[in-house]
Amino acid sequence: MVTERIVPGVNYAFLKNGQVFRSTIGFSEIYPETQQLSPSALYDLASLTKVIGTTNVLLKLYQKGELNFSEPLHDFLPEFKDERVRLFHLLTHTSGIRGWIENRDQLGPEELLDAILHLPVTDEFETKMRYADTNFILLGLVIEKIYGQPVQDVIMNEVVKPAGLKNTTFAPQVADCVPTAVVNGQLLQGIVHDPKARVLGARCGSAGLFSNLDDLINLVQGYLGQNDCLPFSQDLTADLFAIKTNRNVHARSWGWDLVFGDLKQAVLYHTGFTGTFIVIDRFRQSAMIVLTNRIHPTGHNQIFLTMRQRIVDSFLAENK
Repeated sequence: MVTERIVPGVNYAFLKNGQVFRSTIGFSEIYPETQQLSPSALYDLASLTKVIGTTNVLLKLYQKGELNFSEPLHDFLPEFKDERVRLFHLLTHTSGIRGWIENRDQLGPEELLDAILHLPVTDEFETKMRYADTNFILLGLVIEKIYGQPVQDVIMNEVVKPAGLKNTTFAPQVADCVPTAVVNGQLLQGIVHDPKARVLGARCGSAGLFSNLDDLINLVQGYLGQNDCLPFSQDLTADLFAIKTNRNVHARSWGWDLVFGDLKQAVLYHTGFTGTFIVIDRFRQSAMIVLTNRIHPTGHNQIFLTMRQRIVDSFLAENK
């Protein structure tokens, strides 16, 4: 991907049976000038925020018995009128909530949240998995109701700081960050790329987190059962590798997508729009972390999506 200029650079790691292989290739940016990529560079994780931030706060509450995910969203957010939608529908992207919002980019934070709270539930409810940021923005508001603090503050206090993740933050030092796209003539560096996250700030549960390879290796080792950095038990961590959707719906766990290895074992998988992705196989004690800035300097990069699928398929095929 780097030599063919599909991405400027990559920080990646393979984990296998307690060993870690990591590498850094290429550049952090090519516009307005070329800069070498650092092994410790921070990336805009985009939607990986959903699984390592918002989902982990909810799993901590689940562990404590304060939630069981069957609660109606309406119980926490009365403005959302459809009482059929439960927290587990949001966690598995089977809520059927329509994601499209008219004139979204012209709305301020309160207007945007109000629009999301009044989105209709379509006939895809429970019958189709349709991935949408909306589900996790709503879950972020649930967390805000429970803790009385913005979701991003809760993520820092309940997940990031207890795990000792010193490079994971919603407010990074600009110089430490790999820049993403050019938006309205401005190169985004240390500023979240996702437009909804930029508007909602600390109240956004779907994107906004920045981190680097060191911290993500530490976290992934937690999912593999090699350390205790996650804010819940290893029994609950192991349960994440089980299908949480109905048989006729695309297989997902709480927050995570699922792909399947050669023995049909479930493998955790999640991507971020900016070019980040993680694959974790607890059964095989292996994992892959890939951090790229595939939207630099422009977001139109479909070749990357094809290459990403080839990489994941190769990992699953070679993961013996």
